[in-house]
Amino acid sequence: MDREHSWEEITIQKRKRRDSLIPEAWKLRSTYPPGSSVLNVPRTCGILTHTELSITSDYDAVDLVQRMKEGLLSCEAVTVAFCKRAAIAQQLTNCLTEIFFDLAIERAKHLDAERKTNPSESLGPLFGLPISLKDSLNLPGIDTTIGLTYFANKPVTETSSLSEILLELGAILYCKTNVPQSMMTVDSDNYILAGQSTRLIRNSLLADQAVVKGLLSLCGAVSWARKRSPVHPGFLGHAPSVGPMATSARACRYFLEVVMKAEPWRRDGNCYRLPWQPGTEDISLRRLRIGVVARDGKFSVTPPMRRALQESSEKLSQAGHTVIPIELPDVAGLERSFMGSFALDGNEVSLAVFACRVLVYPSSNPLPFQYLKELLAATREPPVPSVKAIGILDGQPMPLKDILDINASRAYYLQLYNDLWGTHNLDLIMLPPAPHTAIPHDAWQSIVYTGIWNFVDCPAMVLPVGAVDERDVLDDRSQFGELDEAYYSLYTGPEKYRGMPISVQLVAQRYNDQGLAMMAEHVDRILNGGEYSLS
Repeated sequence: MDREHSWEEITIQKRKRRDSLIPEAWKLRSTYPPGSSVLNVPRTCGILTHTELSITSDYDAVDLVQRMKEGLLSCEAVTVAFCKRAAIAQQLTNCLTEIFFDLAIERAKHLDAERKTNPSESLGPLFGLPISLKDSLNLPGIDTTIGLTYFANKPVTETSSLSEILLELGAILYCKTNVPQSMMTVDSDNYILAGQSTRLIRNSLLADQAVVKGLLSLCGAVSWARKRSPVHPGFLGHAPSVGPMATSARACRYFLEVVMKAEPWRRDGNCYRLPWQPGTEDISLRRLRIGVVARDGKFSVTPPMRRALQESSEKLSQAGHTVIPIELPDVAGLERSFMGSFALDGNEVSLAVFACRVLVYPSSNPLPFQYLKELLAATREPPVPSVKAIGILDGQPMPLKDILDINASRAYYLQLYNDLWGTHNLDLIMLPPAPHTAIPHDAWQSIVYTGIWNFVDCPAMVLPVGAVDERDVLDDRSQFGELDEAYYSLYTGPEKYRGMPISVQLVAQRYNDQGLAMMAEHVDRILNGGEYSLS
């Protein structure tokens, strides 16, 4: 292979082009050493005006759209403010893969001009709203790398269905955010834009603008069509999910509402036909029945996340809702099937490596991606540490019988977990999204708390409810063996972790995406906004 097409040269070209797209006037004049806090930089660097700071900090998406519709803010002013803040975030955290600020500002000017020319025409529900895309959604003329050098410097020609919908609803797309190599791990680490020693946080753009208040994962209600994936077309594993990250639970609900009202199933044959139901009972007027899961049976929950769950349960109970402890059925078996669903192009291997430690699965299924191996080999790109550690590149094609067994197993767990709702008469399940808050790079191991819901097709949402503080003292409450003890020990007490976000995860029954969004908005008001109690 000539050097021009090697992964090293591709990364040099890619980074140079991306960095050139930040206007000179928006470049930081100071440097910030690794490990230093950069949260106050947008307010102190002098790039953002007072008005732009307010635009990017004081409103959620719903407020911004309303103010633009009322003419209190122009689309151009809002777009420029978010582009500038994204440029700052990029220079501090390396969080962007694609920058197209110029196209966004041009579109904003066009929307403002259209509004003046046709003042009586109705405005879209996302009118003028700047939205960043994950780097797996396609826009013509722009790369979609999914963290692989194979796809770098190769602009796509098609538009993802979701991108089309957002544009038709009036949104302004202005950048793409980074992903892990292959999108299969938590650390957003790849060679294209990060290099071997740098670690990226995909939500750092949101974190820079305001506290992230919602992450909504939807299994089929939002279109996945024409979206790039690290697996070969036709892969029969469990379906991927897509959803918004926003600075309020209300904004997540609003996103789902307007996208579902756009009837995404009409353009995506794999999207569920789930119309938004108008006139639904106001969720805030009735009591919820919430099942609380304290542990998954494999990884013990550390003190900060235990406190998040306990305090959230108490607040919901005090607000008049019924909170009951429940246990999830056969999590170990479900996990084996879930891991096996990644193994449809691999053969019998009994070990999978997570974060440089060996996890022994009773199943014979590994986590190999033959297609991914071919993409990496095309540029001789090595796997980053986290991808290498989880073992998805091992193995050979799986026999048909094993594939059928995995599909049959998934059908069994779909029914088992569907029964869970009726057995306890639940509206919601609440549990930690992980046993830890943020942990050191390449140390992530726990997929069960979130992955199981993807496997059984249940929509889920993560809500931050506070931060690590002096109450979260170190203890020794790991319960599930040597691996659990080692993972639990990553939490060393509040000193090192002070200020890291703590959160809870809310889950609703399959196909109840709208119900989840509405209930999560109500729960968020109780947990974070002082919502009234039910009498």
